[in-house]
Amino acid sequence: MRGSLLHSLLELAHATSQNLGFAHRDDVHVSYGEETITETNLLELRRRHPAIITLNTFGKAKEAKNGADWEWHIIGRRRKFRMRVQAKRLQKDHKLKIPHKVKSTGKEQIDLLIKDAKKHRLKPVYCIYSTEAQRDHWKKENVGGGFEAFEAGCLLAHAQTVKAKMPKTLADIEKDCVPWHYLVERRDYAQASLTHVLDVDSSVLRFVVSSADVRVATGSDRSRDSAAALGFPTLDELNAPDRPDREIEGLVEIGEPEFERRGSAADYRERGIGRLVEIDVRDFPERPEPRDLPDE
Repeated sequence: MRGSLLHSLLELAHATSQNLGFAHRDDVHVSYGEETITETNLLELRRRHPAIITLNTFGKAKEAKNGADWEWHIIGRRRKFRMRVQAKRLQKDHKLKIPHKVKSTGKEQIDLLIKDAKKHRLKPVYCIYSTEAQRDHWKKENVGGGFEAFEAGCLLAHAQTVKAKMPKTLADIEKDCVPWHYLVERRDYAQASLTHVLDVDSSVLRFVVSSADVRVATGSDRSRDSAAALGFPTLDELNAPDRPDREIEGLVEIGEPEFERRGSAADYRERGIGRLVEIDVRDFPERPEPRDLPDE
Protein backbone atom coordinates (compact mmCIF):
# COMPACT_ATOMS: atom_id res chain seq x y z
CA MET A 1 0.00 0.00 0.00
CA ARG A 2 2.75 2.44 0.98
CA GLY A 3 4.72 1.79 -2.21
CA SER A 4 1.65 2.18 -4.38
CA LEU A 5 0.71 5.54 -2.83
CA LEU A 6 4.31 6.71 -3.10
CA HIS A 7 4.42 5.74 -6.76
CA SER A 8 1.19 7.63 -7.48
CA LEU A 9 2.48 10.84 -5.89
CA LEU A 10 5.74 10.50 -7.83
CA GLU A 11 3.96 9.86 -11.13
CA LEU A 12 1.44 12.67 -10.72
CA ALA A 13 4.13 15.20 -9.82
CA HIS A 14 6.14 14.02 -12.84
CA ALA A 15 3.09 14.36 -15.11
CA THR A 16 2.29 17.80 -13.69
CA SER A 17 5.81 18.99 -14.48
CA GLN A 18 5.76 17.63 -18.02
CA ASN A 19 2.20 18.72 -18.84
CA LEU A 20 2.82 22.24 -17.58
CA GLY A 21 6.00 22.38 -19.64
CA PHE A 22 4.07 21.27 -22.71
CA ALA A 23 1.33 23.84 -22.09
CA HIS A 24 4.00 26.57 -21.96
CA ARG A 25 5.21 25.83 -25.48
CA ASP A 26 4.64 28.57 -28.04
CA ASP A 27 2.91 26.16 -30.43
CA VAL A 28 0.47 24.88 -27.79
CA HIS A 29 -2.54 27.02 -26.94
CA VAL A 30 -4.09 25.19 -24.00
CA SER A 31 -4.86 26.64 -20.60
CA TYR A 32 -3.44 24.43 -17.85
CA GLY A 33 -4.38 26.31 -14.71
CA GLU A 34 -4.23 25.58 -11.01
CA GLU A 35 -7.82 24.41 -10.82
CA THR A 36 -7.34 21.90 -13.65
CA ILE A 37 -4.08 20.54 -12.24
CA THR A 38 -5.49 20.20 -8.73
CA GLU A 39 -8.71 18.50 -9.79
CA THR A 40 -6.86 16.11 -12.13
CA ASN A 41 -4.35 15.06 -9.48
CA LEU A 42 -6.83 14.65 -6.64
CA LEU A 43 -9.28 12.72 -8.81
CA GLU A 44 -6.49 10.43 -9.99
CA LEU A 45 -5.35 9.76 -6.42
CA ARG A 46 -8.90 8.83 -5.47
CA ARG A 47 -9.32 6.62 -8.57
CA ARG A 48 -6.09 4.74 -7.91
CA HIS A 49 -6.57 4.27 -4.17
CA PRO A 50 -10.28 3.96 -3.38
CA ALA A 51 -9.62 1.78 -0.33
CA ILE A 52 -7.62 4.43 1.53
CA ILE A 53 -8.54 7.78 -0.07
CA THR A 54 -11.80 9.67 0.10
CA LEU A 55 -12.41 12.86 -1.86
CA ASN A 56 -15.32 15.10 -0.94
CA THR A 57 -16.26 18.24 -2.85
CA PHE A 58 -18.45 20.99 -1.45
CA GLY A 59 -18.97 23.29 -4.39
CA LYS A 60 -16.74 26.10 -5.54
CA ALA A 61 -14.27 27.08 -2.82
CA LYS A 62 -15.02 30.52 -1.41
CA GLU A 63 -11.50 31.88 -1.54
CA ALA A 64 -12.84 35.21 -0.36
CA LYS A 65 -13.09 33.62 3.08
CA ASN A 66 -9.90 31.66 3.57
CA GLY A 67 -7.83 31.47 0.38
CA ALA A 68 -7.80 27.67 0.39
CA ASP A 69 -8.10 25.20 -2.44
CA TRP A 70 -8.42 22.05 -0.38
CA GLU A 71 -8.05 20.52 3.05
CA TRP A 72 -5.83 17.46 3.32
CA HIS A 73 -5.93 14.94 6.19
CA ILE A 74 -3.53 12.01 6.57
CA ILE A 75 -4.93 9.66 9.22
CA GLY A 76 -2.63 7.37 11.21
CA ARG A 77 -3.23 4.96 14.07
CA ARG A 78 -1.98 7.38 16.72
CA ARG A 79 -2.30 10.83 15.17
CA LYS A 80 -3.59 12.78 12.21
CA PHE A 81 -1.83 15.41 10.10
CA ARG A 82 -4.06 18.15 8.67
CA MET A 83 -3.18 20.78 6.07
CA ARG A 84 -4.96 23.66 4.37
CA VAL A 85 -3.55 23.84 0.86
CA GLN A 86 -3.49 26.65 -1.69
CA ALA A 87 -2.32 25.77 -5.20
CA LYS A 88 -0.11 28.07 -7.26
CA ARG A 89 1.51 27.41 -10.62
CA LEU A 90 4.48 29.13 -12.16
CA GLN A 91 3.64 31.23 -15.18
CA LYS A 92 5.18 30.73 -18.59
CA ASP A 93 7.55 33.63 -17.86
CA HIS A 94 8.67 31.81 -14.68
CA LYS A 95 6.86 34.30 -12.43
CA LEU A 96 5.25 33.11 -9.20
CA LYS A 97 2.25 35.29 -8.44
CA ILE A 98 1.68 35.10 -4.70
CA PRO A 99 0.10 38.52 -3.97
CA HIS A 100 -3.61 38.26 -4.65
CA LYS A 101 -6.06 40.67 -3.07
CA VAL A 102 -9.54 39.22 -2.73
CA LYS A 103 -11.97 41.76 -4.17
CA SER A 104 -14.86 40.99 -1.82
CA THR A 105 -12.79 41.57 1.34
CA GLY A 106 -9.84 43.67 0.21
CA LYS A 107 -7.57 41.22 2.07
CA GLU A 108 -4.63 39.25 0.76
CA GLN A 109 -5.35 35.62 -0.09
CA ILE A 110 -2.27 34.43 1.84
CA ASP A 111 -3.40 36.22 5.02
CA LEU A 112 -6.83 34.62 4.83
CA LEU A 113 -5.22 31.20 4.34
CA ILE A 114 -2.91 31.54 7.34
CA LYS A 115 -5.59 33.00 9.63
CA ASP A 116 -8.14 30.29 8.89
CA ALA A 117 -5.57 27.49 9.23
CA LYS A 118 -4.47 28.80 12.63
CA LYS A 119 -8.05 29.01 13.82
CA HIS A 120 -8.67 25.35 13.00
CA ARG A 121 -5.20 24.00 13.99
CA LEU A 122 -4.17 23.20 10.44
CA LYS A 123 -0.84 23.67 8.70
CA PRO A 124 -1.16 26.33 5.98
CA VAL A 125 0.63 25.11 2.86
CA TYR A 126 1.24 26.22 -0.70
CA CYS A 127 1.41 23.49 -3.35
CA ILE A 128 3.51 24.96 -6.16
CA TYR A 129 3.23 23.50 -9.66
CA SER A 130 6.30 23.98 -11.87
CA THR A 131 8.14 22.61 -14.90
CA GLU A 132 11.53 20.93 -14.94
CA ALA A 133 13.07 23.98 -16.64
CA GLN A 134 11.82 26.23 -13.81
CA ARG A 135 13.50 24.27 -11.02
CA ASP A 136 17.10 24.25 -9.87
CA HIS A 137 17.34 22.69 -6.40
CA TRP A 138 14.67 20.05 -7.05
CA LYS A 139 15.81 19.28 -10.58
CA LYS A 140 15.95 15.59 -11.45
CA GLU A 141 19.36 13.97 -11.49
CA ASN A 142 20.99 11.75 -14.08
CA VAL A 143 20.87 8.42 -12.26
CA GLY A 144 21.80 6.12 -15.16
CA GLY A 145 21.60 2.35 -15.03
CA GLY A 146 18.47 2.22 -17.19
CA PHE A 147 16.53 4.40 -14.74
CA GLU A 148 15.08 7.91 -15.02
CA ALA A 149 14.47 10.17 -12.03
CA PHE A 150 11.00 11.56 -11.44
CA GLU A 151 10.37 15.26 -11.99
CA ALA A 152 9.23 17.07 -8.84
CA GLY A 153 6.33 19.06 -10.28
CA CYS A 154 4.39 19.42 -7.00
CA LEU A 155 6.33 21.20 -4.24
CA LEU A 156 5.02 22.01 -0.76
CA ALA A 157 5.97 25.13 1.21
CA HIS A 158 4.76 26.55 4.51
CA ALA A 159 2.55 29.57 3.89
CA GLN A 160 4.32 31.54 6.62
CA THR A 161 7.62 31.11 4.78
CA VAL A 162 5.96 32.16 1.54
CA LYS A 163 4.56 35.27 3.24
CA ALA A 164 7.94 36.17 4.75
CA LYS A 165 9.78 35.89 1.43
CA MET A 166 7.01 36.88 -1.00
CA PRO A 167 8.85 35.08 -3.81
CA LYS A 168 8.61 36.39 -7.35
CA THR A 169 10.18 33.24 -8.81
CA LEU A 170 10.60 29.69 -7.55
CA ALA A 171 14.33 30.33 -7.01
CA ASP A 172 13.40 32.69 -4.16
CA ILE A 173 11.86 29.86 -2.16
CA GLU A 174 12.75 26.51 -3.76
CA LYS A 175 15.07 25.36 -0.97
CA ASP A 176 12.22 25.93 1.48
CA CYS A 177 10.02 23.49 -0.47
CA VAL A 178 9.78 19.70 -0.44
CA PRO A 179 8.28 17.40 -3.09
CA TRP A 180 4.84 16.23 -2.09
CA HIS A 181 5.88 12.58 -2.11
CA TYR A 182 7.88 13.43 1.03
CA LEU A 183 4.56 12.97 2.82
CA VAL A 184 5.26 9.26 2.30
CA GLU A 185 9.06 8.99 2.00
CA ARG A 186 11.88 11.55 2.29
CA ARG A 187 13.92 10.19 -0.60
CA ASP A 188 14.41 10.85 -4.28
CA TYR A 189 13.23 8.13 -6.63
CA ALA A 190 13.74 6.94 -10.17
CA GLN A 191 11.91 4.38 -12.28
CA ALA A 192 12.86 2.00 -15.05
CA SER A 193 13.15 4.08 -18.21
CA LEU A 194 12.01 1.18 -20.39
CA THR A 195 8.56 -0.28 -19.85
CA HIS A 196 7.76 -3.96 -19.92
CA VAL A 197 5.47 -5.56 -22.51
CA LEU A 198 2.56 -7.19 -20.72
CA ASP A 199 0.53 -8.46 -23.62
CA VAL A 200 0.46 -8.34 -27.39
CA ASP A 201 -2.47 -9.09 -29.64
CA SER A 202 -3.25 -8.30 -33.24
CA SER A 203 -4.01 -4.65 -32.59
CA VAL A 204 -2.71 -3.48 -29.21
CA LEU A 205 0.62 -3.32 -27.39
CA ARG A 206 0.15 -2.94 -23.67
CA PHE A 207 2.90 -1.49 -21.50
CA VAL A 208 3.29 -0.77 -17.81
CA VAL A 209 5.77 0.59 -15.32
CA SER A 210 4.90 -0.99 -11.98
CA SER A 211 5.87 0.14 -8.50
CA ALA A 212 8.40 -2.71 -8.49
CA ASP A 213 10.36 -0.77 -11.12
CA VAL A 214 10.88 2.18 -8.75
CA ARG A 215 14.23 2.55 -7.00
CA VAL A 216 15.85 5.03 -4.63
CA ALA A 217 17.94 7.55 -6.51
CA THR A 218 21.10 7.61 -4.39
CA GLY A 219 23.90 10.13 -4.37
CA SER A 220 21.86 13.32 -4.04
CA ASP A 221 23.29 16.04 -1.81
CA ARG A 222 19.84 17.38 -0.95
CA SER A 223 19.06 17.15 2.72
CA ARG A 224 16.21 14.83 3.64
CA ASP A 225 16.06 16.37 7.10
CA SER A 226 15.86 20.06 6.27
CA ALA A 227 13.69 22.35 8.36
CA ALA A 228 11.09 22.28 5.59
CA ALA A 229 11.04 18.48 5.49
CA LEU A 230 10.87 18.14 9.27
CA GLY A 231 7.77 20.31 9.25
CA PHE A 232 5.88 17.33 7.85
CA PRO A 233 5.49 14.03 9.74
CA THR A 234 6.37 10.68 8.21
CA LEU A 235 3.71 8.00 7.92
CA ASP A 236 5.56 6.01 10.57
CA GLU A 237 5.34 8.99 12.93
CA LEU A 238 1.56 9.01 12.45
CA ASN A 239 1.38 5.35 13.47
CA ALA A 240 4.11 5.14 16.14
CA PRO A 241 3.21 4.99 19.85
CA ASP A 242 5.49 7.92 20.69
CA ARG A 243 4.83 11.45 19.50
CA PRO A 244 7.57 13.00 17.32
CA ASP A 245 10.24 14.85 19.33
CA ARG A 246 9.52 18.12 17.49
CA GLU A 247 6.51 20.36 17.16
CA ILE A 248 4.65 19.83 13.88
CA GLU A 249 1.92 22.28 13.01
CA GLY A 250 -1.30 20.52 12.01
CA LEU A 251 -0.55 17.34 13.97
CA VAL A 252 -3.25 16.16 16.40
CA GLU A 253 -3.27 13.13 18.71
CA ILE A 254 -5.86 10.37 18.56
CA GLY A 255 -7.29 11.44 21.91
CA GLU A 256 -7.92 15.03 20.86
CA PRO A 257 -11.39 16.10 19.67
CA GLU A 258 -9.91 17.38 16.41
CA PHE A 259 -8.83 13.86 15.49
CA GLU A 260 -12.42 12.73 14.99
CA ARG A 261 -13.78 16.10 13.92
CA ARG A 262 -15.29 16.04 10.46
CA GLY A 263 -17.87 18.69 9.70
CA SER A 264 -20.89 18.42 7.49
CA ALA A 265 -20.89 19.52 3.87
CA ALA A 266 -22.68 22.68 4.97
CA ASP A 267 -19.92 23.39 7.50
CA TYR A 268 -17.22 23.06 4.86
CA ARG A 269 -19.11 25.23 2.43
CA GLU A 270 -19.60 27.87 5.10
CA ARG A 271 -15.86 27.84 5.83
CA GLY A 272 -15.15 28.03 2.10
CA ILE A 273 -13.54 24.61 1.73
CA GLY A 274 -14.00 23.28 -1.78
CA ARG A 275 -12.47 19.84 -1.27
CA LEU A 276 -11.55 17.50 1.55
CA VAL A 277 -9.00 14.77 0.86
CA GLU A 278 -8.51 12.04 3.48
CA ILE A 279 -5.79 9.40 3.24
CA ASP A 280 -6.10 6.58 5.78
CA VAL A 281 -2.70 5.00 6.51
CA ARG A 282 -3.65 3.18 9.71
CA ASP A 283 -3.12 -0.23 8.13
CA PHE A 284 0.24 0.62 6.58
CA PRO A 285 3.11 -1.58 7.79
CA GLU A 286 6.36 -0.03 8.95
CA ARG A 287 8.58 1.28 6.18
CA PRO A 288 10.71 -1.41 4.54
CA GLU A 289 14.24 -0.55 3.49
CA PRO A 290 14.06 0.48 -0.18
CA ARG A 291 16.35 -0.91 -2.84
CA ASP A 292 19.05 1.38 -4.12
CA LEU A 293 19.85 1.92 -7.77
CA PRO A 294 22.50 -0.47 -9.05
CA ASP A 295 25.94 1.00 -9.66
CA GLU A 296 26.70 1.90 -13.25
